[in-house]
Amino acid sequence: MKQEKKQGTFEKFEDFIRRTLVPIANKVDRNPYLTAIKKGMVVMTPVLLLGSIAAIFPSIPEFIKAPSVTNWFENYGYVFDLISKVSLGLVGLYAVLAISYFLSESYKLYTIGSMMLSAIAFLIVAMDVDKNGNIIASYLDSKGLFTAIFIAIISVKIYQFFTKHKLVIKMPEGVPDFVSSSFELITPTAAIGVLFIVIRTIVDSLTGGVLLPQVIMNFLAPAIGSLDSLWIIYPILCLRLVFWFFGIHSAVLSPILSPIAVQYLSENIAAHKAGEQLTHVITNGTLSAFANFTGSGVTIGLVLAMLVSRSQRYKKVGAVALLPSLFGINEPVLFGVPIILNPVLMIPFIFGGAFVGMLPMIAMKIGLLNYPIFDPPYVPVFVEGFLTGFDWRAVIIQVVQVGLSFFLYLPFFKVLEKQELEMEKKSNETKSTSVISDEDAALLGDLDF
Repeated sequence: MKQEKKQGTFEKFEDFIRRTLVPIANKVDRNPYLTAIKKGMVVMTPVLLLGSIAAIFPSIPEFIKAPSVTNWFENYGYVFDLISKVSLGLVGLYAVLAISYFLSESYKLYTIGSMMLSAIAFLIVAMDVDKNGNIIASYLDSKGLFTAIFIAIISVKIYQFFTKHKLVIKMPEGVPDFVSSSFELITPTAAIGVLFIVIRTIVDSLTGGVLLPQVIMNFLAPAIGSLDSLWIIYPILCLRLVFWFFGIHSAVLSPILSPIAVQYLSENIAAHKAGEQLTHVITNGTLSAFANFTGSGVTIGLVLAMLVSRSQRYKKVGAVALLPSLFGINEPVLFGVPIILNPVLMIPFIFGGAFVGMLPMIAMKIGLLNYPIFDPPYVPVFVEGFLTGFDWRAVIIQVVQVGLSFFLYLPFFKVLEKQELEMEKKSNETKSTSVISDEDAALLGDLDF
C-alpha cells in the first residue's frame, strides 16, 4: 500500500514536470533565436581553444629554465599575444557573425549578407577610435559578447522585415544570384547603419561617452556575477539533471549558460596573462570535466556498482557503459538501466549528482584547485580534469568523485538489483518448468494421436 502511494506521488510529480518543464524545453528547442545562440556558442569552441593555448605557452620558460627557450620567447613571444588578440580579443565579433549566420539560415535569408549587416551594426556600437584615428577594440572581446547576441538578432530581423515586405532592390531575371543578393542588401544596410548610428549617439549623450557594450554589461552584471556563487551553481546543476531525468537534453539551457561561460573563460585567461587573481569557476571546461564527470549526474559510481552486481543484466550494462563513461558519455547508463524516469534513482542522480559534480568547484573556491583557463578538446575524463586548470590535484579530486559517486548510488542500486534478481529467478523457474527431458520428448514423439 505504501509502495503504491509512493508510486502515485512520483507519477504526480512526473505529470507536473511534463506539464511545466517539457513544454518550455520544446519551445526553447524550436525558438530560432535561442537555437542560433546555442549553435553560435558551439562554433566559438575552436576560437576559445586557440586563445587558451596562446595564454598557456608563454608560461613554458617558468618550467623549462633553458637559456635557448627563454631567448626564443623573448624574441618571438609576441606571436602568442597576437594569437590571443585575434582569438579571444575578437570573441564578440565572431559571436555576432556565427549567431547571425544560424539565425538567417533558419529564416532562409542570404547568410553572408546577414553576417555582414550584423558585423557592421556591432562595429558601429562597439568600436571606438582615439584622437589620432587609431582603432580601439576593447569591446570586441568577451565584454561585447551580450551586445553581439542582441545585435545579431536585431540585424537579422531587420533584414527579414525588408525582404518580407519587398523593401529591397530587385534585379531583373538573368542577373547572377550573387549580384542580385548584393543589391538586395543596399536598403537594409542603409537602415541598419542609420539605426545603430542613432543608437550610439543617444547612448553617448546619455552616458557621457560610455559605449553600448559597457552599458549592457553594467545592466547584466548582477545576473552574470551571481553565477559564480555556489548557492546559484548547485540549483543550476540540479536543473540540468532534472531535464536529463525526464529525457530532455540539458542543452536547452545552453543559450543562457554558454555565453556566460565563454565570458568567464576569457576573463580568467586575461587575468592569468596579467598575473592577476582568477575569479570564475564556471566555464564550459569545468562543466564538462567536473559537473559532467563521466557523464551527467557523475554516474561512474553506478557503473562500478553494476560491474560487481549479482544480476547478469546489470553486469552486462555496466560492462558496456564503462568505456564510454571514461570519455564522459553515459547514454548507455541513462537509457540502459534506465535512469530516465526511474523513481528509485531520481534522488542520487539529480541531487547527489549535482553535489558530486560541484565538488571540484568548491575546491577551487577554497584554494585546493586551480581556476579554469582552458576548455579541453574531446579527451578522457582524468586528462580533461587536469587540462582545465593544468593542476594535477584535479586528478585526485576526480578520484574522490568516483568514490563518492559509488557510495551515493550503491544503496539505491541495491533496490533495483533486488528487483531484478527476483525477476531473473522467476524467469528461470518458468523456463525450468517448461523444459521436458529428451526421453519424454521421444515418448511423446512415438505416440500416435
